[in-house]
Amino acid sequence: MTILFMVIVGAFIGAATNFIAIRMLFRPFEAKYIGKWRVPFTPGVIPKRREELAVKIGEVVAEHLLTKEAVQEKLSEETLRAELIVTTNELVLEKLRVATTPNELLAQWDMTEFGDTAHVRIELFLKGQLDQFFVKRNDQSVQAVLPDVVQQELARKIPAITTQTLQKIGLFTASDAGKLQIKAMIERILAEHGKVGGMVGLFLNNDTFVTRMQKEVVKFIGKPETAGVLEALIVSEWQQFSGRALIDVIPVSKQEKFSEQLVAEIMRTVQLEKWMDTPVQEWIRPYEQEILDKVVPFLVDAVLQFAREHSADVMRRLEIGKMVQHQIEAFSLAEMEQIVLDISGKELKMITYLGGFLGGFIGILQGVIAIWF
Repeated sequence: MTILFMVIVGAFIGAATNFIAIRMLFRPFEAKYIGKWRVPFTPGVIPKRREELAVKIGEVVAEHLLTKEAVQEKLSEETLRAELIVTTNELVLEKLRVATTPNELLAQWDMTEFGDTAHVRIELFLKGQLDQFFVKRNDQSVQAVLPDVVQQELARKIPAITTQTLQKIGLFTASDAGKLQIKAMIERILAEHGKVGGMVGLFLNNDTFVTRMQKEVVKFIGKPETAGVLEALIVSEWQQFSGRALIDVIPVSKQEKFSEQLVAEIMRTVQLEKWMDTPVQEWIRPYEQEILDKVVPFLVDAVLQFAREHSADVMRRLEIGKMVQHQIEAFSLAEMEQIVLDISGKELKMITYLGGFLGGFIGILQGVIAIWF
């Protein structure tokens, strides 16, 4: 009975001591006073050292856990890249399934006034840009004003323009209408020479002569030399034209009207009202596969690359240590206690049981010693 009594008392004391010690990690949450005298061991260890604990955990996380190297290694993982691409593609497809017009988007963003005045704003913007263009470029030549790509395209198309022009002239000359024009021209020339022309007309079989002239003109038009002459003429005329000052081509008095007509033509071509009522997805859908296969991977790679290169600066600006510290300080003590118990509840119970086991074992030793010695 002595040994049994010692075992029960020792187990109770060991278990109770460990249980109280575990509870004293958190409780009491506040210091307890008897008059002006603070009760020892109040508040608990963690409440008493809460600020120091928050600072230390923040430092550990920033310096040893969430380091620049760890973040860069994670951002370099191929699995992360693949997951981001899949997620982004799903988001793109989800947005493409919904028909949303620019007007609806402006309504969602509370910018309907901008949509209502967009037409006027664009016209004023284009008009202002054209006015500035003329003010800055009036003294420059047409060649200096036109972009190089336009000049190169014009130079490339001059041979084609020459060929098409000669073909159309040849077709017209060979037609009945062309024959009538040649006949009228011959008659006009003869008439201009008075009696001499009239006498020459008597000796000529007019219809036969016109037919022969028609054939000769068509033959002349089809010669390569003619094409070369016409092409050289077009090039020469273009060079003379492009060398003129812009103000000579479009005088100041006509620039205002030119700007208005050009802006009006642009607005008619753009059809802004129709575009504003057309779902954005209709404009994007033809390029859907290209967006998924090329644009999305490119953007994901660009974002990851940017994140890797600037991870150190971003983490420094985020102040991870202070962020963790503030989050810990924001927790109530009851929440912190519950988190610890949720994570280590079984282990803490085992510590209590271990205290009871050790207390019982010590009770056995005490009972044996009490009986035999």
